[in-house]
Amino acid sequence: MPKITEESKQERISLILHHAFKVFSDKGYSDTTIDDIVNASGVSKGGIYTYFKSKEEIFLAIAEDRLINRKKLITSFTSSMSSKEKLSNYLQWILNWVIDEKNILQIKFTFEFWSVTSRNDAIKTFALERYNQVSKDLCALLEEGVTRGEFRKDLDVNSICYIILSSTDSIGFYTGIMGVKANNAIANNLLNMIINNICEVD
Repeated sequence: MPKITEESKQERISLILHHAFKVFSDKGYSDTTIDDIVNASGVSKGGIYTYFKSKEEIFLAIAEDRLINRKKLITSFTSSMSSKEKLSNYLQWILNWVIDEKNILQIKFTFEFWSVTSRNDAIKTFALERYNQVSKDLCALLEEGVTRGEFRKDLDVNSICYIILSSTDSIGFYTGIMGVKANNAIANNLLNMIINNICEVD
């Protein structure tokens, strides 16, 4: 039997995750079966179990991929950028993402992921770790701004971080789940409210 190359292995994993993502987004976690993923991906059940032990593991792998993309954004900022520029770019990227109709399926997956956390301890643990990582990266950005003197010295970093994450997630919920469309004006107003508050000088 020919040896499977690492590249072929990653391509097969990507194929499984790509189709599983669509199935989870459409049917929900509870109603999705491994057979559904088999039918969607064209990969045999044995082939899927070669890379993933369970439906839960596939679900978490998709969620992890979303976390990696956000982390890449933070690490892409250069040292020459001001903290205000970094935060503006970060917020603009998230807001543009949640109001872009091309991302509806990803938003639906995100909220499906959240809904499962109340019924699955393993996924709940992962979700909390995911939140803590995103929060840690954002708080570090805010603290950098305070240290540089760009943001208020009395800034409550943890509270602002919480407000930013909950606000952007809420826009995603109303847009992707409720069908109440956001627009650039809403995104820009939220961005300006946050920036103006943290840069306010007493």
